[in-house]
Amino acid sequence: MASRLSTVLMFALVAQLSVLPALTSSKGSNALDSKKYKFLYFASILGGSHYVVMCRSGRALVQQGHRVVSLVGSSNSNRSWQRDADVFSFVVFNSTYTKQNRTDVMDNVSKVILQGHHSDFFGPFLNSANLSGRLSAMDMWLQECDDLLGDSITMERLRKEKFDMLVTDDTAACGPLLAQALDIPFVHNSVFFAIPSKHGHWTGLPIEPSYIPARSTGFTNKMTFPQRVKNVLAHYFYGVVLFRLGMCNFDGYDKLKVKYNIKPEMSTLESYKQALLYFLHGSFAFEFARPMQPNTILVLHHPGVHSNQTLEDDVAQFLDTAPSGVVMFSMGSFVTMMELEQAQMFADAFAMLPHRVLWQSGADFAGLRLGNNTMVAKWLPLTHVMEHPNVRLYVCQGAGLALNEALWAGLPIVGLPLMEDQMDNLVRVEAKGVGLKVDIATMTPRTLSQSIGRVMTDPKFSENARRISDIMRDLETSASPVDTMARWILHLARFGGDHLRPAVQDLNFVQRNLLDVYLFLVVALALVTWINVTVFCFCLRCMCPKGWNKNHLKKE
Repeated sequence: MASRLSTVLMFALVAQLSVLPALTSSKGSNALDSKKYKFLYFASILGGSHYVVMCRSGRALVQQGHRVVSLVGSSNSNRSWQRDADVFSFVVFNSTYTKQNRTDVMDNVSKVILQGHHSDFFGPFLNSANLSGRLSAMDMWLQECDDLLGDSITMERLRKEKFDMLVTDDTAACGPLLAQALDIPFVHNSVFFAIPSKHGHWTGLPIEPSYIPARSTGFTNKMTFPQRVKNVLAHYFYGVVLFRLGMCNFDGYDKLKVKYNIKPEMSTLESYKQALLYFLHGSFAFEFARPMQPNTILVLHHPGVHSNQTLEDDVAQFLDTAPSGVVMFSMGSFVTMMELEQAQMFADAFAMLPHRVLWQSGADFAGLRLGNNTMVAKWLPLTHVMEHPNVRLYVCQGAGLALNEALWAGLPIVGLPLMEDQMDNLVRVEAKGVGLKVDIATMTPRTLSQSIGRVMTDPKFSENARRISDIMRDLETSASPVDTMARWILHLARFGGDHLRPAVQDLNFVQRNLLDVYLFLVVALALVTWINVTVFCFCLRCMCPKGWNKNHLKKE
């Protein structure tokens, strides 16, 4: 009896001792979890989907009890940010651009890119004059960055807040400067998937031209020898000429660093590399497989994130009563207007289809003649419409966020690439067999309607789209990508990001590409070869009779 009692007491003691470490660790964890952090969100310079996507994680942080302050410019439309007025606190800085100025800039961008001249490799450079001056988006972003950093009242208010971290979009270079001015760490959010030369230099992602196609080349991950030669040159062009020699307008931001004494000894390019983490949007169900780094987190925003969206009654009836299915058409938030002649070309193409067409556009199409099968809506909850059973095809410009949402819903694609990542995305659309690409510069109503008809009637496109949808859903480890972003942001606020930062980000071009090592090996090999040849010749002269060489030469 005594032995049984002692055994029971011993087990109880062991169990108690094993619980103590867990209690101790849980106390530490609870202490971390109980701390509330303060975050500054900044994507208003770009606006549109860049702002909307980034701020979703901010709402998740607020729900967990943290404070989020959204920094916006006076040029931003009120409706673009006041929808979050009950969630975020807002700080508005004074911009030299008015709301109308910003509208004019975006209208000009729409006009230029809809011509289709920016949809190839050299397009953005050969046609850059059309997007310059006061109507240039990049010039507007630079000027508004100057306005923000020069707004002493706003900057002093932000410093007094003592934020734990800045979350910013990576398209405009103002984010790193703001973080350095406030002396806080920052996280970059990109609405794109990994752009090889850009994110390769900024985040340390491996750049492998043998199977990773450079931007806007039109290549897949399986290239012929001539394509690989072109791809190497394209990687060099983008990596050195574009992102290192100032064509990204970094010179202007470098001048701002000097003007406002924001670590002027560090270039804007080097400032970009200080980001603790990069959120990249996409899925390997659609993207070509490639290596990533611990400081790059892949997230996928899909229709399941937006459960509170509803349809207008007339839109719902249009979808519900479609006998032959519905084609959905949208050119994205950056296309704010379209010339009537071009709009009529789309209308004529849609009128040829035996299906209904739901067209989302904020443009005013006075005088546009629509077919009986077409409905134009100023605004649509696109992700909600995509899930409707009668929607069978998505016609779009090929932006990554919209494509991923459409493919999540299993919709095939007809794409009209305009700029940026859209050309590359539609290369993947065709490579994966989920749709077709159409050149907006040369298309006619008939060619567009034929492309739509082919994708609608050929079952391989919808089958491949459903397969990608299944893979996307199976790859998702979290029910909410927004919660994934919020968890990573909190992780960085608690522990920093040094343990995620690859050492390659601290290497220069020569070190990263081992040029110094290869040069040393070549010199060493040449030196060893020269020594061996010299010793051999010396030994030969010592071992052979004098004059042997002369006699030998005479006989020859």
